[in-house]
Amino acid sequence: MIERRDILLSAGAGLLAAASSAASEPLPNWIVNSGHAQDLAPSRKDGIALALGGGAAKGFAHIPFLECLDELGVRPTQIAGTSMGAILGAVYCSGMSGRDIRTYTLDLFAKRRPLMQKLLLDTGDNWASLFNLVKPAVIDPEVLLGSLLPDSLKRDFSDLQIPLKVVATDYHGQSQYVISEGPLLSAIAASSALPVLLTPVRRDGVLLIDGGFVNPTPFDVLDTPDDIATIGIDVTGSDSHDDGNTPGAMKVWISSFNITLHSIVEAKLTGSHPDLLVRPPIGQFSTMEFFKVEAILAAADQARDTFKREIDAVLDRP
Repeated sequence: MIERRDILLSAGAGLLAAASSAASEPLPNWIVNSGHAQDLAPSRKDGIALALGGGAAKGFAHIPFLECLDELGVRPTQIAGTSMGAILGAVYCSGMSGRDIRTYTLDLFAKRRPLMQKLLLDTGDNWASLFNLVKPAVIDPEVLLGSLLPDSLKRDFSDLQIPLKVVATDYHGQSQYVISEGPLLSAIAASSALPVLLTPVRRDGVLLIDGGFVNPTPFDVLDTPDDIATIGIDVTGSDSHDDGNTPGAMKVWISSFNITLHSIVEAKLTGSHPDLLVRPPIGQFSTMEFFKVEAILAAADQARDTFKREIDAVLDRP
């Protein structure tokens, strides 16, 4: 059962399965090769660009794939991220390895007491500054992320080791707003500003909310030449089933948001797609189950070997 206490604590935080030949083994259902049918033998790519999708706690599933890229020695030429994907992308582009991100995340979320200590003791801010009841939501995302994220996070996009694009939603313009320069923290705060829980972020005169409302898995904002493969990691899927019970209002609201994200991704895939789409087997988890980080990582770890093989195939490596 999802408790409101848990949510407030953790707020910051037709496809084609193509094979290279008839004799090839089929890909697991969490790895989808979404190349065109005529591209069953695609030309060799010289690198990759990576899109990390939103999905709140389910976004922790990105971490094993960042580790895989490190182990393969493959450095993305560019990363795009939405919501949790933007947060993890920002930390990774700041120079933190996938393994170190895993360690940091586990230390932060595996137990509630360390999380509380991080929020209440490690900065000059405290819970009183997070809750701002005169504004349209409950928690200031910049204060929250500033309390939670590692000190290694860069201050500005220009300081990043890998170019990053962050997707948010222009609230009044009802459109996508892509940020790739200027202060970094406010950009990822805007991309993660889920209504009701997190206050909108005003940046450059634009009121911004969670980017999941316009582009949950932003592979299409990657600006890459033809010799760079686009890799999208989508964490919006769900294995929800009807157990005969009617869920409470908060759970319905959370699940409805995830349904919206997944529907947007499915609609977008009918018109465009990345060279490789990864859907890790984490559908059994809720978007707000941040304290199940260990189980989410373990589930996503199942796709590591297949992901590595697919990256090698895309780059035509032995």
